[in-house]
Amino acid sequence: ATIVVTTTDGSVEELSVPLAVGKAARSRQRSGELAPTSRNELVYALKRLQEAKARDRIAGLVNRRDYSSHELREKLASDGYWKGTVDACVGHAIETGIVNDARYADVLIRSKAYVGWGRSRIERSLAQKGIDPADVPGWPDAYLPEEGEDERAYEVACHRRFTGRNPYAKAVRFLGARGFSLKVAHAVASRLRDEGSL
Repeated sequence: ATIVVTTTDGSVEELSVPLAVGKAARSRQRSGELAPTSRNELVYALKRLQEAKARDRIAGLVNRRDYSSHELREKLASDGYWKGTVDACVGHAIETGIVNDARYADVLIRSKAYVGWGRSRIERSLAQKGIDPADVPGWPDAYLPEEGEDERAYEVACHRRFTGRNPYAKAVRFLGARGFSLKVAHAVASRLRDEGSL
């Protein structure tokens, strides 16, 4: 939404705000609750409205599913909230425990490892959510024991049928796309070939 400010000297300034803030400002203006006498008063009132609406937006989002702080910042910024408001509201959500990147990372890692993702794909997913895998306590040893990666890759590959020309290469590509190392992918494809599954 755009709020047009006309000063006493006739100059016009446009302030861009999220649609929810624009609607609330218009409603308060009509009811007489919002009647600023200066630009500074208006900006202050808009900041307060933005903070209230941004906190409501965060609450609505995290009630549906968990979010990383990076994801929330992106969502609020794309809604049009001012950077100061985004930083303050996401910071408040982190301080109060509504948003916790370590908790989010733990759940994401465990769920993706359960469905058969490998280390590199999980790390890419964490990076996309704004979380550095090096900052996750216990990563990767606590989640993906080195000695179990071959077996996890084997279990994932056993549930898939590789047919057509060069099923060995298809198995290697499939496991690589799942985030397993090339070494592990070749070892599992060789094992499947030796067992007669390819």
